Amino acid sequence: MEVKGIDVSSYQGSIDWAKVKVSGIQFAILRVTQKNGIDSCFEKNLTGCKANGIPVGVYKYSYALSAAEIKAEAEGVVETLAGRGLDFPVWLDLEWNNQRESLTRDELSAMIKTFRAVIVAAGYKFGIYCNVDWYEHVIQDDCKSYEFWIAKYPAADTGTVEERLRPAYGVGWQYSSKGTVPGISGSVDMDVFYKNYKEDTVMDLWSKTKELLGGQVGYLEKKSAANLDSKTANAGYNNYTKYSRDINSWGKMGCQGQPWCALYQFWICVKIFGMEKALKIMGNGFYNCNSVKSHAKANGTWHTAPKLGALVIFRNGAHIGRVINVTSTLIYTNEGNTSNAGATNNVEANGGCVAEKSYTIGNSQIDGYVWIDYGSEVQKPEIEWKAFGTATSTVDHLYVRADPNGEILGELMKGNRFEIDGTTSGMWSLVNVSGIGVAWVATKYIKIDGETAQKPSEIANKQDKTERLFVGKVTASKLNVRTWAGTEFPQIKSYPQLCSGNLVDVMNYTQVARDGSKWYYVRIAGKYYGFVHSRYIHRQ
Repeated sequence: MEVKGIDVSSYQGSIDWAKVKVSGIQFAILRVTQKNGIDSCFEKNLTGCKANGIPVGVYKYSYALSAAEIKAEAEGVVETLAGRGLDFPVWLDLEWNNQRESLTRDELSAMIKTFRAVIVAAGYKFGIYCNVDWYEHVIQDDCKSYEFWIAKYPAADTGTVEERLRPAYGVGWQYSSKGTVPGISGSVDMDVFYKNYKEDTVMDLWSKTKELLGGQVGYLEKKSAANLDSKTANAGYNNYTKYSRDINSWGKMGCQGQPWCALYQFWICVKIFGMEKALKIMGNGFYNCNSVKSHAKANGTWHTAPKLGALVIFRNGAHIGRVINVTSTLIYTNEGNTSNAGATNNVEANGGCVAEKSYTIGNSQIDGYVWIDYGSEVQKPEIEWKAFGTATSTVDHLYVRADPNGEILGELMKGNRFEIDGTTSGMWSLVNVSGIGVAWVATKYIKIDGETAQKPSEIANKQDKTERLFVGKVTASKLNVRTWAGTEFPQIKSYPQLCSGNLVDVMNYTQVARDGSKWYYVRIAGKYYGFVHSRYIHRQ
């Protein structure tokens, strides 16, 4: 999984960090000290980031030409931080040409280690920022075990990611110096990182979502635009809320004074993911439940089965909530503009408050679910298993999946036994398999104990990962080969990266990633296997 961020200094001037947060920026790396003294905007930037929940790291551009000088620089960083916590490392910025011309590579290595020793002793993480040329021709191998943040962007920089330039090393990539971000005047450096230094802030978005949802319970809509931030003051039935006000302030249609169940869920999405991803989840018609449903169907995120964190739409688009827990028989929801807190199977589409409810899975009032990727395994249903019978597989190599048609967790052989609880989703049945746990299998290939109907003894049209479909040619300059479909999975160790023009065998095992993209399962040099994004493979 990649996280999107920026690095800033006094050159950016005064920054509106609330707007930066809403834009979807997930971290910021701040210049901490200048050549002489503290960066004039550092304290304000640090305060703004922390106030808006933006994870922070710092960088120090080094002007040192000796071990003594770089030690003094490191001590200045530590003194400025004064024990305050950081999420990302302290980055030593190495790009000054005088260092390259005046120091031997051995001297530079010794200085890097001196700086690092001071930073680590103070309790901070350490990393090195440099460009590709420095990494490949100046930094010695004895320092390449440290973490690197690499700068590489095109001469015709437009502020967007140029995938062909992505470095093959480093935990972070500064891909542009010409980015634009709401809340910042002028251009700003843009970054992506592949490592989440603060999992509870960057990675575990579902935990943040649950906390935010819980904090809204009990909020009452207002009779006017007064006291919008109070949960209970100025209560009325005129559909005035802080959620609509905030969405209007973000430049979107907040529809103040109108039914607000969908606006509330959009507000939650923006707070968690930022505006760009919130719009991807709910669409530009985020204020209308049927528009949200249509958008999800068009983008492959509409499902008939519940999932933790999914949006649930009721009664032909009359109302919307969010799933906060799943058992074998019930979903629990957090909803805006509803009532009857705690009530089961009671859809209230204009009740005036934020409340938690529950519904029987399969309830006819449920239209379906918009699945959301929170980037963490915590989004999987917290299933309370209650078996009512057992069944057997009628075929060999029956895949056991995390979700209906989802990630493969294992497989069953003909005659293997497992528990069932009666839950189905389309062509899939929920099962409990020894050694795997609660998961999904194709219903037509299982036989419930006591059932007399004939079931297939072979799987029709099953994918065969040993069968070559065609020869493909790599079109990207660098293409990562991963252990499973999706950028959140690690590169394979045996052959982690392909280059433009490489030929591969595309095997009959294509998979769909969490974001809906198609990934090919490829064979490299006749013996190495892994997954690559299909867009970068051209059929020969």
